[in-house]
Amino acid sequence: MSALRKNYILHNKVRGDQKLARICLLLMRLPRSDEEAERMYGMAHHAKEQGMDVEIYLLGDGVFCAKKGQKQNIRTALEKGIFVRASAKDLRARAISKEQVEPRVEIIEDLESIFVEDIMEKADRVISW
Repeated sequence: MSALRKNYILHNKVRGDQKLARICLLLMRLPRSDEEAERMYGMAHHAKEQGMDVEIYLLGDGVFCAKKGQKQNIRTALEKGIFVRASAKDLRARAISKEQVEPRVEIIEDLESIFVEDIMEKADRVISW
């Protein structure tokens, strides 16, 4: 994604006369390539650099992004202060133990309910992959 496109999506979009303040990313799968991972995480990093609150939700196969040792995991996002939550049910369904997950990922049993509440009540923009 070009820098100009990122700027349009994340910096200039407004709701009324207020700039966007909160973005939620829903990851339902692993990135298919390094380029796609760069786009996904790059968008989150760019939004954070612009002063927005950013949260990443990992559901379905997206929980693989939280696994330690993955080439394309969410460690960089965590290091930049982006809040990451993963579904405990989806981790169990994929035989990923809590010990295999990056330390700062919050593991939540009923993540779907929290995600729906967040996007309906708090988020200015939701991006899903």
